[in-house]
Amino acid sequence: MKAADQTEKELHIIGAIQRGLDLATAALLLSGQITIIGVFVTPRGFRVSLGGPLTGEDRLEGIGGNQAATTLVDVIDIGLAILLISDQIRVSGSFIAPGRFTINVSGPIFGVPLTVPSLPQLKRESAFFQKIVSRHFDVDPHFFKPDQEY
Repeated sequence: MKAADQTEKELHIIGAIQRGLDLATAALLLSGQITIIGVFVTPRGFRVSLGGPLTGEDRLEGIGGNQAATTLVDVIDIGLAILLISDQIRVSGSFIAPGRFTINVSGPIFGVPLTVPSLPQLKRESAFFQKIVSRHFDVDPHFFKPDQEY
């Protein structure tokens, strides 16, 4: 197999994983398992943070049972799900904290460009991650080879 064909195949797999994450996140939004819990403002745009009982966060609801506010949150969640399904925004990362995590989404509609995977960059970051993890944690060597260079 040619190197270009292999690269194209790997990028296709990465794209399929990204799309799967986007669709799974949309399904979680539509089912009420996660909801908007915050917004991160950055230069030129913003990112929306999602969480809920599934991620160790409380579900955002109207104060004192305010049904109008809770309905507004549900409408925002539906809008975010539609944007994820239509590929207008994508899962852009996760914030991990003790006992919980959030899923961050963003895209051009929020002023943040969509990330396009770069295989050399991903391989460098993976090698760096493996090196750091193997140095600080006891990891079964069958999972990866920390000395592997890309």
